[in-house]
Amino acid sequence: MVSGGYSQTELSPFLFDTYQDAIVYMRNGMEIRGKMNYHLPSEKFYFIDEQDGNQAKILSNADEVNIIKFGARVFYPEQDGGVEILSSEPSFYVQYKVTVRDKPKSVGYGGTSSLGNVKTYSSNSTGFSPDAPVKLEVGSRYNVYWVEKKGKKKEVRNMKQFLKLNSTHKEELEKYIKENNVCFDDAQQMLKLCIYADSLLK
Repeated sequence: MVSGGYSQTELSPFLFDTYQDAIVYMRNGMEIRGKMNYHLPSEKFYFIDEQDGNQAKILSNADEVNIIKFGARVFYPEQDGGVEILSSEPSFYVQYKVTVRDKPKSVGYGGTSSLGNVKTYSSNSTGFSPDAPVKLEVGSRYNVYWVEKKGKKKEVRNMKQFLKLNSTHKEELEKYIKENNVCFDDAQQMLKLCIYADSLLK
């Protein structure tokens, strides 16, 4: 089973452009519906608390959550952040990450020590907001993947590691990567590559 839709907003601190309708499936069998988003710098799920003036708050009891569904997309929380299940057969997962830096210091009239036009964000009692005082800047995005090999999850941080895990078909995979211009940080392209790698084993 493959989930769809992997578009991400460039330099946004959140995975989704806006808070999305979500269903939280708790380990005790309860289902909770609400508006949610995933905050990349803190690696936390946020929800809109309609009982408290629609404030954005962190999902604090993540250890009691089984999965969270955003439409067809399925996530589950781990200690080091949320993970999306891209495919259950073959098993393939992704964690979306960002680099975050402190606010750039001024280096003179009209300039800063950080190059480029980067959106800035800061933390407050209701989460992270682009309207809050500038303290942090979101740099680049990158993905970390996991594949299952012999029942164990293997972390994949670059294409070299992916090829090493599939070394028996390295030449075929290198050809596929070149012909399809596979970008490592494009989850959809990597999912297709993973499915192709799995097909070579059958």
